[in-house]
Amino acid sequence: MSATAFSTFNNLVALFLAEAVRSRRTSLARAAEISQRVLEQLPLIDSESKILSMLTDIEKDFGEITALKQALHFGYKSSDIKVFEPEIREYASRVFSQNMENSARFLQDASSRDMTIEALCLKYPDFCEYLGKNSEKAGLVKK
Repeated sequence: MSATAFSTFNNLVALFLAEAVRSRRTSLARAAEISQRVLEQLPLIDSESKILSMLTDIEKDFGEITALKQALHFGYKSSDIKVFEPEIREYASRVFSQNMENSARFLQDASSRDMTIEALCLKYPDFCEYLGKNSEKAGLVKK
């Protein structure tokens, strides 16, 4: 792994933790615990696969890391539906409580083979609005 990629990863972790504290998704003490665990593992990292392995290991104790893994898009393009699975599930459950038929249609469309997040947003503007208000990944959607 190049020094630039290593530095980028370090910056992403720091920014992720800072945003988690700022938005109150985690406490400062918990962010410090996560950063300490990452620091302990850094000497072992020399590839993207080892970063993913480390994050998966840390995720067992710190669920917040799931969002970081998704934000890093390991193996995905930003328009891939896989990147937005948690938001899709949450939105579908909200719609389900109001209209089961619309929720089922939305999930069917979201799971179709060639669907992109942009196409899903075009077909379901309410979902796009939901992303804008509830997801830090909303900026990944190309308009």
